[in-house]
Amino acid sequence: MENINTSQELFINIRKSIRLLYEYQKRMQGTMFHIKSVLNLSPAGRIEVNKLFSCAPRLSKDYGETQLSRGNWAWDYLYPMAMEYYLGEKKINGDDFCLSAIQVTDDGYYKAKQQDLPVDRLDTYTYSSSEDSNSVVLFVMEIKSNDSSWAKRWKRDTMEYNLNKWMIDSRTIIDDITKQGNHFIVMKFSLTDLLSDTSIYNVLCKISEHLQELTGKAII
Repeated sequence: MENINTSQELFINIRKSIRLLYEYQKRMQGTMFHIKSVLNLSPAGRIEVNKLFSCAPRLSKDYGETQLSRGNWAWDYLYPMAMEYYLGEKKINGDDFCLSAIQVTDDGYYKAKQQDLPVDRLDTYTYSSSEDSNSVVLFVMEIKSNDSSWAKRWKRDTMEYNLNKWMIDSRTIIDDITKQGNHFIVMKFSLTDLLSDTSIYNVLCKISEHLQELTGKAII
């Protein structure tokens, strides 16, 4: 905003930004439902969402839908910064598979942390520059047998904690084994890889190929 000369110019840019953000989020929601449909994940018709990077606004018991206090961050009302879409579950050759996609619109905070720079979530000027940052999606998945149980990682606060670790990890594929002996996998892609049905399918094929190599089971 330091390059904006007048208040009129400032609010013109804000109006452009909010409209662009709307179009972006509309596209992301459609993309997530498309991925869910391609993979035939259950339940159909809905996606569970967790707001990450900061907490969602507290529901109000009085007049408003939500309650704004002095302790709220502005980020609390900006969901697209980092959102988890729990896309659902399916059976793969008798085993259970579940998948989340985490949309990280701006990884500048994590980039600065990765470089051990002093960074504050509430001061965007401490983030890596927009030009040096990226927009990424993390596909988080687990495969378990019928007699096993899901890892306790499928909770909002745990996902937030792990996202901080995954984002400063330079690996694009993170394979892990849970205490229950299940495969727990994180694969990172650029959000630009989700701009068309063809590129989305290519991403899902890469995920399926990795699962096939790791577990002998494919999702496509």
